[in-house]
Amino acid sequence: MTTAINTPLAQTQTHYLDRLLKPKTIALVGVSPREGTVGHDMLQVLLAGDYQGEIYLVNPRYEQILGKHCYSSLSELPVTVDMAVLSVASHRMEPLIDEAIALGIGGVTIYDYCKLEQESSPTLLERLQEKARQAKLPVCGGNCMGYYNFADNTHVSFQSAGKRKPGHISLIAHSGSIFVLPTSNDPRYRFNLVVSAGQEIATTLDQYMDFALEQPSTRVLAVFMEAIRNPEGFIDVLKKAKAKGIPVVVTKVGRTEVSAKLAATHSGAIAGDNTAYEALFKKYGVIQTDSLDDLMTTAQILSQGAVLSEGQLGYISDSGGLRELFVDTAAEYQLEFAQINADTEQKLAARLPLGLEPVNPLDAAGPFTPDYANVFKDCVRYIMQDPAVAVGVFEFEARDEFIYMPELIEVAKEVRSYSNKPFIVLNTFSGALNSGIAEELMDHNIPLVNGVENAVKVIANLLAYRDQQHADHTQEITNTNPTENDSLLRKTTASHWRKRISTGPQLSESESLQLLADYGLKVATPTECCTLAETLNAAEKTGFPVVLKTAEPDIHHKSDVGGVKLNLTSPEALEEAYQDLAQRLGHRVTLEPMVQAGTELAFGMINDPQFGPLVMVASGGIYIEILKDRCFSLAPFTQDQAMQMIDSLRTRPLLDGVRGAAASDVAQVAATLANFSQLAYELSDVIAEIDVNPLIVNASGCIAVDGLILSK
Repeated sequence: MTTAINTPLAQTQTHYLDRLLKPKTIALVGVSPREGTVGHDMLQVLLAGDYQGEIYLVNPRYEQILGKHCYSSLSELPVTVDMAVLSVASHRMEPLIDEAIALGIGGVTIYDYCKLEQESSPTLLERLQEKARQAKLPVCGGNCMGYYNFADNTHVSFQSAGKRKPGHISLIAHSGSIFVLPTSNDPRYRFNLVVSAGQEIATTLDQYMDFALEQPSTRVLAVFMEAIRNPEGFIDVLKKAKAKGIPVVVTKVGRTEVSAKLAATHSGAIAGDNTAYEALFKKYGVIQTDSLDDLMTTAQILSQGAVLSEGQLGYISDSGGLRELFVDTAAEYQLEFAQINADTEQKLAARLPLGLEPVNPLDAAGPFTPDYANVFKDCVRYIMQDPAVAVGVFEFEARDEFIYMPELIEVAKEVRSYSNKPFIVLNTFSGALNSGIAEELMDHNIPLVNGVENAVKVIANLLAYRDQQHADHTQEITNTNPTENDSLLRKTTASHWRKRISTGPQLSESESLQLLADYGLKVATPTECCTLAETLNAAEKTGFPVVLKTAEPDIHHKSDVGGVKLNLTSPEALEEAYQDLAQRLGHRVTLEPMVQAGTELAFGMINDPQFGPLVMVASGGIYIEILKDRCFSLAPFTQDQAMQMIDSLRTRPLLDGVRGAAASDVAQVAATLANFSQLAYELSDVIAEIDVNPLIVNASGCIAVDGLILSK
């Protein structure tokens, strides 16, 4: 298995955002000769970036700026420009937008907040959004820093990126600060495109991402996001990135709550603020990071043009202490080292100084080694060429001011002559000043990463991405080769229950279990009773032992109110249990056979307002909300994907049998969970939440003994 991480497809001929982000003509409205103003700086930035197109200056206050003619309005320009930068105050923005639309200008960039001191309804921002939407006018901003198109030398901003070499990272950021920080600091990060999306007046995050995917220079998409304003478009672009083999790396901040009302079920109660996003990213193979450092380091490594194959980590260091620190950190992130083969071990043993072991992770620095650099040159090659090594790390101190062995830089550079695997030079200390060395190494497609934990997290992300690609989570799942009769039956079933749920009262427990049964779940068969006599008669037919539960319609979590009586073995015990429930909670009850003991799991579903049905599998029972041992995924999904969800639970080993207990039929659980996801998907338009807890799992399979389904 190999995963290409640098193979974008050919560029399309045109794109919706071409005139905005690749303009051949630009009008700078509000340009100024006064230093320190936005109007002055945006001209200087554009000129310093070596823009090759035509620039038109617009400001009625001046006849010339820097020897260039200044026009009084957009309408006076001799051409219809591709893009206009509207660097003006909010109160002047609306007429300029009207003028741009009337002239057929291809795009607009707005730095301003677009907010008036005294707003009416609709607000200025809302009016601009509607005008741009109606005219299909792309707008970068407002409240943005502009963009840098390094591939086309088009720097549209009032903040200079300085002199930096172009690269293969496309960075799209909601935050203006994130636009500035990576581009104004360390030159080891090399971009082809950087966009500050701002308020997304008319152009959303997914549209910028789509544009980036169409650029031949894009190898990785890095996204710093606050929210998704166009969920359908965002999902489409994730599918497109998958198809093109371009990784997407995301840092998500400003987490949006799934919804406060979702706490009616256990699944709603234990869904975190970011649950829907995490499920979305997992489904479509997005690499999720939790800091700007992780985002940029991951993007840097993915941009180097390497191919990630099967295998694990190969590590070489010039220090035993640094090796130990790395090994400890790797263990914390469950990062595995490759098992090198016997041939590699023999080569290392023949080359290493006396006293050093030929192992991975490798310490190759011996005392008083006469050909120190050559030892490392050979050892790095042996490790990187071992078939079990997928990623290589070479750790040594690399500072611009000092390198104990400068030859090691040359050793690192040579790796690209014989290996296309990801290869990282690691400096232990995250605060090291080594941007000069980093730039030198990036010229040879070798990333220099500062900080052990930073490197370990990124490598773990990289290997997880590879494994995710292999699992192919981005398939659109409907049903696996359904027969015509199966499809008709499913449509009939869905239609029946959709009508019942949408037109009647909330489903009873018996109805909820029947719905689950219709979608292939094995369920307990409850008998509804309203009197003691009915209850005793039902028990006589069912046989003891039995379970008695309250069936009062407003009680969702029966165990919380003492509404479940287990393992009743006689009519006397049943009568006592019934009297207790009737006196405390009400006369309505259900009776069902006691199910054979097993491990308790739970299934759940909540409807996310942006991304639709989220399905949960969790450790079940009365401690479900305390343990929070759960996994969510967007519905629907396959049985293989269901198995991966089950395998992620901390309590998963219990299903294999402990202390002499028989192993559970986990394959049946996975099939049942996949069927449940199909139910959640097909009826999500009428169902708000589902709670199946517990689901008893044992060697015979699994059976749902309690079900709660709430309609919208």
